[in-house]
Amino acid sequence: MLRPIAIDRQAGRAAVRSLLEQGRARLAEGTWVVVFPEGTRVAPGQRQSFQRGGAALARHAETLVVPVAHNSGDYWPRRSFLKYPGTIELHIGPPIDPLALGAAEATRRAEAWIAERLVSIRAAGNSSRVKGPAAANG
Repeated sequence: MLRPIAIDRQAGRAAVRSLLEQGRARLAEGTWVVVFPEGTRVAPGQRQSFQRGGAALARHAETLVVPVAHNSGDYWPRRSFLKYPGTIELHIGPPIDPLALGAAEATRRAEAWIAERLVSIRAAGNSSRVKGPAAANG
């Protein structure tokens, strides 16, 4: 129903071409494309380098990158089916133009903005979920 773009991470350049072709087609249809630049979910407080695929797609499709930061991992942990109550914050950043900056610089700016925003979400105490079911009992 969501029509995800499947990426074969072992395919190298063919995977990038597939992302660019499928992504451009989705954007041409008016479908938004969401890219998780870390390549996989990362535990809260952990960092993993961003890949340039999203910015490369935006450049290829002549569109903007819009960075988004959220704290959903605090309530739906990686490798867990369990979800915990809480309020998820979603922050939408300023558009970044990969045509003017290049994919590498657009990726760097998105990564920096997201990292800064996640620090502010945590500093505000909005990601203070009590860890695990045992803690909820007292």
